[in-house]
Amino acid sequence: METKKMTYMQALRLAMDEEMARDEKVILLGQDVGILGGAYGVTGDLYHKYGPDRIIDSPLAENAIVGFGIGAAMTGWRPIMEIMKMDFSMCSLDPIVNHLAKYRYMSGGQIEKMPGVVRTAIGGGTRSGPHHSQSVYGLFAAFPGLKVVCASTPEDAKGLLKAAIRDDDPVFFCEEAAAYRIKGEVPVDPDFIVPIGKSRVVCQGDALTIAGFGTAVLKATKAAQMLREEGIDVELIDLRSLRPLDLDPVIASVRRTGKLLLVDEFTETFGITGEIAFQVTRDCFDVLKSPVERCTLPDTIIPAAPTMEDFVMLSPAKIADRAKKMIDKK
Repeated sequence: METKKMTYMQALRLAMDEEMARDEKVILLGQDVGILGGAYGVTGDLYHKYGPDRIIDSPLAENAIVGFGIGAAMTGWRPIMEIMKMDFSMCSLDPIVNHLAKYRYMSGGQIEKMPGVVRTAIGGGTRSGPHHSQSVYGLFAAFPGLKVVCASTPEDAKGLLKAAIRDDDPVFFCEEAAAYRIKGEVPVDPDFIVPIGKSRVVCQGDALTIAGFGTAVLKATKAAQMLREEGIDVELIDLRSLRPLDLDPVIASVRRTGKLLLVDEFTETFGITGEIAFQVTRDCFDVLKSPVERCTLPDTIIPAAPTMEDFVMLSPAKIADRAKKMIDKK
């Protein structure tokens, strides 16, 4: 398959461009998505290609952005709703979880489809402070009716976003702000998609299983390389999707390694890793050599000061150190 090297951000833009060219019912709305090309520049020049009828600049009102998108989805459109940061998705929590996720099930069959993608930038490590650094994907994954995905690579960013736009159910699409400028090979085939709810084995090994999503996987990939240089081979799995969760590859791996380390750039307490740990423990209790462990952020707000933020966020060294401690534990 032919590929082209591009950034995570460019891969997202290509996905939207291809889907808007493929289906005239696909529209994009959000703060500054038009002439300015998006708060982070993700939408680029799409406004000049598709015009104001399909690339719609909205007021700074997340509630209204999602509300407009819900109405559009109910009347046959496929809206892509951009919320600048996940922190501000709290302002649209009611329409997302009480309406977008539920209307199809409350219509008595009158609404057969409820397509709609809520795109939002997540994560710390960007020197953006407490109001622009949260990753509360676990909150949205808790609500039936929503699919929640998080791409870690440019290839997955394109493939998962295209799958989300084509999906007949609403999808909450998490974009790693810290990964926007990371480059990778991306298939240019307009029919290339990555199925939602399908995990990916990043690298194979027998010493330990590591699983996560988003930038935690990127850091775990570097950690796996560091461990390999020391003669330790770990198996790393990118979950990609938080709802639905595909834990089959994780369970199969843990049945070989007997140990699981979950990596997540959210706090350990009340994070989605707790649910994953429970499910894996339930299904692998007979083969676990030690309890499932987690490498996450401490239970604190992500600070603005660079030195403090670096102390809080995950790093390849932190993950590698935690992995070695687990492997050494008998």
